[in-house]
Amino acid sequence: MRSASLLLAVLLLAGCDKLTGAADQKIADAEAIGFACRVSGKTPEACMKENEAQSPSSVLDGWKSADEDIKDGKLDPSMSNAVSSHAEGEAKPAEGEEKPAEGKAEADKKDGEAADAKADGKKEDKAAEAAAEEKPKH
Repeated sequence: MRSASLLLAVLLLAGCDKLTGAADQKIADAEAIGFACRVSGKTPEACMKENEAQSPSSVLDGWKSADEDIKDGKLDPSMSNAVSSHAEGEAKPAEGEEKPAEGKAEADKKDGEAADAKADGKKEDKAAEAAAEEKPKH
């Protein structure tokens, strides 16, 4: 009876990856690694050697998927020729993002304000120290 329950426990634990979806996640991770390797210009062999813990067939599937996307023109591995929807050739900022020029100006302004606040804080500290030194002690 004990060996039967032990065998049942082993069989249930062996199927945990299937039940929790962990096996599917491992496959998806390996395919993503293969995809990234192809985009970065690595060979499938180098990719599999660097990621020995991953399933070689899944890594290769991801690599092949990226290769097909590159050949079909869906993906530019150099990322230099981004598709633009503006007629001016300027990339449209994503929703919620600022234009780069505006973002830099605001960042400079915030840096300036932070520097001013820091300088004001130093002045207040020096004034407090001077006032403490001038107070007569009883």
